Amino acid sequence: MSYTIQKVHYYHTTVQDQPGEAYRILDTFAGQGVNLLAFSAMPIGPASTQLTIFPEDSTALERLAKKSGM
Repeated sequence: MSYTIQKVHYYHTTVQDQPGEAYRILDTFAGQGVNLLAFSAMPIGPASTQLTIFPEDSTALERLAKKSGM
């Protein structure tokens, strides 16, 4: 079995810890064709969650984030 190691950029954002918030962001990415290699969600307090996002194409993610006001 072979492995591929690559250097990737990652981004993080904090969202309100409410049902559907992470889904809304991830759905926006998917709907605009931004592929993710991975993501992680970690609670950071009683009402917030930090999302860490690892996009396949960081330029596409940055363009979408600016366009949507993230």
